[in-house]
Amino acid sequence: MTAVAASVFLFLAVVGAAASLVLGPGRLGRNLAEERLRGLRSPQRDPEPRHAAAPAMRRSHSSIPTLRRWLGGSPWAEETARELQQANVQLRVGEYLLIRLLLAAVAVLLLALLMRFEPVGLLIALAAGVLAFFAPAFYVKLARRRRLAQIERQLVELLPLLASSLRAGFALQQAMEGAAQQIGPPLADELTLLLRDVNLGATMQSALQEMSEKVCSPDLDIIVTAILVQRMTGGNLAEVLDHGAETLRERERIRGEILTFTSQQRLTGTVLSVYPIVVGLILLALMPAQWSKLFTEGVGQVQLIAAVSLQVIGFLAIRRILRIEI
Repeated sequence: MTAVAASVFLFLAVVGAAASLVLGPGRLGRNLAEERLRGLRSPQRDPEPRHAAAPAMRRSHSSIPTLRRWLGGSPWAEETARELQQANVQLRVGEYLLIRLLLAAVAVLLLALLMRFEPVGLLIALAAGVLAFFAPAFYVKLARRRRLAQIERQLVELLPLLASSLRAGFALQQAMEGAAQQIGPPLADELTLLLRDVNLGATMQSALQEMSEKVCSPDLDIIVTAILVQRMTGGNLAEVLDHGAETLRERERIRGEILTFTSQQRLTGTVLSVYPIVVGLILLALMPAQWSKLFTEGVGQVQLIAAVSLQVIGFLAIRRILRIEI
């Protein structure tokens, strides 16, 4: 009866989550330009707030009313919405949270059913549920890092284009429009959003600040700061951009040297993380009677959990040591 009840609960959870995601696209697919226009039209006491959120980020956190009320004003929801935008994940915070909870519930129930609700099996199921809950967050973090790296590489191409357009007599906004057409995503997407904000009534200064805060790139912060200082003090913006491009090229060169110097260590960390799994599978194929006890007996399951946990900790520690910030 317990297995049947768990199966029914799993089915209802999957159906409920699917229904919420299917019924939400009408609201999720709301016209982006209308929402940005609504955000720009909202009354503000300060005409150019320094830390105001970008209009695209003023959408509600969920298309489900209950989740929208629960997540409204939550610091975690605000930070998660920013992370999703930085990773270019087209989900709202409410739907993202539902997916994480659904994955955790499915992992716990499936493993509990497979382990026949034994005490050790329940511990394994709970551990798998925790991993399943944090797996989407890990994916978002990885997508953010990759997208940020792409943007920083494209900045080296963007600055000479802007400088050339400025020397040809174009204004900064026109130069950005031309650069957005020549540079591919993801930087072209950010420039398009910036230009859309400006066309909807935002100032170039506030739009640049909002793009910088949204992307969270030190390289972009340098360029935006240089442009804002030049707009306040005057000077040759094309020359400023040329100096900025030279600085970014030097930073990119240093990053390449660091990757080259740490390539052997990164390969060693990968090998050390993979070879225990390969050796374990080989021994399981050669001596299935002895090694199958790791999966069938309680002591073996505890040892397997400890081994996997130590392996994951070692892999993350090596990755963290080799991550050098510039």
